[in-house]
Amino acid sequence: MIWLPLGVGFLLRFIQLWMPIVGVHSWRQADTAAMARHFAIANTPIWLPQIDWAGSSAGYVESEFPLYPFLVSRLYQISGVQEWLGRGLSLLCSVLTIWLVMRLGRRWFGAEQGWWAGLFFAIAPLGVYYGRTFQAEALLLLLGASCLEAHSHWRTKGSRWALLLSWLCFSGAGLIKVIPLLWLGLPLLMVQLSRDSSAEPQRYVRRFLMLLRSPGFWLYLGAGLAAIAAWYAHAYQLGQSSGLSFGFWGGGSDRSSLSLLLDLENWFNLSLRVALRLLAIAGVPFLISGIWIGRLSPGGRIAISGLLGVLLCTLATMRSSSIHEYYQLPLLLFACPLMGLGWQSWQQRRRRWQPNSVICLWMTVSLAVLSVDYWALEHRQVQDWMPLASRIREAVPSNNRIVSVTSTDPTLLNLARRQGWLISSKQLNSERLQQWKDAGASHLAGSFRWEKMYRTMPEKRQRALQRLAATSSGAWVDDVSQTYLIPLDDVSFNR
Repeated sequence: MIWLPLGVGFLLRFIQLWMPIVGVHSWRQADTAAMARHFAIANTPIWLPQIDWAGSSAGYVESEFPLYPFLVSRLYQISGVQEWLGRGLSLLCSVLTIWLVMRLGRRWFGAEQGWWAGLFFAIAPLGVYYGRTFQAEALLLLLGASCLEAHSHWRTKGSRWALLLSWLCFSGAGLIKVIPLLWLGLPLLMVQLSRDSSAEPQRYVRRFLMLLRSPGFWLYLGAGLAAIAAWYAHAYQLGQSSGLSFGFWGGGSDRSSLSLLLDLENWFNLSLRVALRLLAIAGVPFLISGIWIGRLSPGGRIAISGLLGVLLCTLATMRSSSIHEYYQLPLLLFACPLMGLGWQSWQQRRRRWQPNSVICLWMTVSLAVLSVDYWALEHRQVQDWMPLASRIREAVPSNNRIVSVTSTDPTLLNLARRQGWLISSKQLNSERLQQWKDAGASHLAGSFRWEKMYRTMPEKRQRALQRLAATSSGAWVDDVSQTYLIPLDDVSFNR
């Protein structure tokens, strides 16, 4: 029976697996894909990640630990740069996570509840989409689920190998993205404290005080934090020397504020996103029911503590959480088992046609969200940008640098597999064009219609770019996609 959730999850994630790096959050995927490409081509070590938007420099960047792109680069060295391999690695990680969610649901609530938990994880829209994107989220969820399962196994069986695996997964998750220290740390703590169904708070206090006196607890936590701190100290130094960063430190790292936390619109949008894109609407009542039913059981407390951990992460990173929907993905690890509990309790008292109807509705909403919000956007962006990317690969030597008029979005650079500069159309003037040319840029590339992959170009700037292309004898323009590639050698710029 476990093959049905695994098979459904695999088939949904396999859809458009061959797509280039486009679509929702393509900029995030593009940076990850660029790292993988540079690791493979330059054969640089894992501690020297590179991106494409570095101008004329090598592009070493301050980043989270690049485990995922490094693993993809090993596949590239076997089969060449084929980005479906990165998507395939995400798919594998996501399908394995479905299996682990089933095991967690079974451990916390029972076999049938675990089976339904796996099915709900398999069809959750956000889980499907980010279970085949070119970024580390699928690997992160796999490490989180593996850590919880291994730690629970150690608590029940006393296996030292399970404890070591738990620590490796905990540290790996923290290296990939720091916030698992909260959403993974709280349920791990609850695994330690929840030994029976007693709801007496004083028992938890006593157990927690005993845990604080345990050398093993401090070794587990301290070694993990030391590994994470060592990497981010190195990443900080790398960013200081190169001037390139994803904004972990300094003024640009402002991730939350009181005004954001008190903004009801932010909370409404987050709630709507969770209800629609994570729970596909139909899962909302079963999550609430599962929380209520499981609140007094050891497994229920572990799952609920995971939900609280994600909430704390949201409070700590409100700005990022409101922009980047994949910050809510860890909710699935804890919500799906709770939904499985709520569903099993509900369906036992219903005729067969009622649960079947709800499952059909659940799947319909999920497919509708995936089709409209994700898969259709990928198709549109392929039509808009791949003619230009293909032209750059054909006409521009691989060692040449280009100027991408896509603001802060590196997607075009990655599609073209070139390094260079990212600029906004309003930055174009004759002096800057000359500066980029002197620094080694050979071409100017972009779209007449799109400023970024997802933001339309103001009409005034469209006309300015069209005039610029018209004055260049060597310009290439695709009339269908409305994109251009202009050699800087014969550009005559007039505002």
